[in-house]
Amino acid sequence: MDFKKIACTAVRRWNEKRMAGRAADVPCDAMPQAATTAAMTKTDVAEAGTATPRPTSVPQHAPNVLRTAEAKTIQSETPSPKAANLESALGGFLAERYEFCFNVLTEATEFRSKSDKGNGTFRPATERDLNAICLEAHRHGIDCWDRDVARMVHSTDVREYHPFRQYFQRLPAWDGRDRLHDLAARVSDSPLWIQAFHRWMRGLAAQWAGFSDGLHAHSTAPLLVSDEQGLGKSTFCRALLPPELQAYYTDSVDLARPDKVERQLTEMGLLNLDEFDRIPEKKHPLLKNLMQLSALNLRKAYRRHSQALPRIASFIGTSNSRELLSDPSGSRRFICVLVVHPIDCTGIDHAQIYAQLKAELENGERYWFSHGEENALRLHNAAFYRICPAGEVLRRYYRAAQPNEKVRPLSLPEIFARLRRLEPGAMAGVTLPKLAQALVTAGVQKIHTHYGNRYRVVEL
Repeated sequence: MDFKKIACTAVRRWNEKRMAGRAADVPCDAMPQAATTAAMTKTDVAEAGTATPRPTSVPQHAPNVLRTAEAKTIQSETPSPKAANLESALGGFLAERYEFCFNVLTEATEFRSKSDKGNGTFRPATERDLNAICLEAHRHGIDCWDRDVARMVHSTDVREYHPFRQYFQRLPAWDGRDRLHDLAARVSDSPLWIQAFHRWMRGLAAQWAGFSDGLHAHSTAPLLVSDEQGLGKSTFCRALLPPELQAYYTDSVDLARPDKVERQLTEMGLLNLDEFDRIPEKKHPLLKNLMQLSALNLRKAYRRHSQALPRIASFIGTSNSRELLSDPSGSRRFICVLVVHPIDCTGIDHAQIYAQLKAELENGERYWFSHGEENALRLHNAAFYRICPAGEVLRRYYRAAQPNEKVRPLSLPEIFARLRRLEPGAMAGVTLPKLAQALVTAGVQKIHTHYGNRYRVVEL
């Protein structure tokens, strides 16, 4: 069979039917009017003897055609009485029994039954929930479809809310009592820890409440370290969030999927790097970059274009090993604290704690760490560095020179050659960059000379 010929014939017949339909739409009084106009034109030409052009008059039926088309458009835009009654009945039914809101972080519509209002918990409206609502509407005599319910629930008529902004807006006034000191002391009574934890909590609140200026990312994370398990480190991390925001805590952070972590930074409140010591060393640069982000360009689901989204989440971590950090320069990003006793996670007054942080931010108190504070953290974290083979060998044969001690600075190849000669087995696989990092970790001063970099070390 000639499919091409059949297709052409079908298209021609369809066009003929369409043109016939258009002709049928023209009002019946149009033809007499057009014929009269043509006859008058011929008479005028005959009487004048010459074809004198005259202004062409607009056919009288044109306004009628336009009015007909306009009426059809208005009629199509105006909902039928049946549709209006259905919308009114369904809208009243939903408003009477449910509360709906649109979460701008997750971009999901949430709801709760007004009969369960005392629980105060909204949950995402799933397809199963919408079907149940539709069936309940049927039982109350409302003849609606599931798509009618979904159209209302997922429309812009549903109010929007930001979970963290809303929480801070509803906080009570601060009573003036410092509760951050007591909260930090539940973990350790170290003065550096108490001060650093307070500033870190202020940075966390700044991102949640929208006080962040976009210039200072919350790039620091506490690391709760202990030699044994069962001291409540992870429980304390979770307990930092108030009950209303518990859904925005997670300890499922997969650095092997950085795109997922970036999305978590815009949707969650606190990311717990549980068992930090198990994070591969090669992932530490990625973690450092993620911690320094203040905003992210992401393309959310069902979106064609990416959009700039502010960062909401902060990092915290736990570990059962003291060997955590490998980069001395990057160690200033962490607040390592040794936990030696079980942490009391009960009776935390979240409302007054965050009211205090809100008051401090409104008073303009700093929520980021200064260079001096970062250097203090770097020195404090020296006890939590990972001990590499190069570092162990280095400690056996060299020590860092004192500031006023006279020494002959050595180059990196000189130190490397001596250690390779003395400990060939232990130095197997050690490279010059790793040895240089071990020197920095050991606190050896590096000086710049005309002949290159030298290290102020003393041979043992």
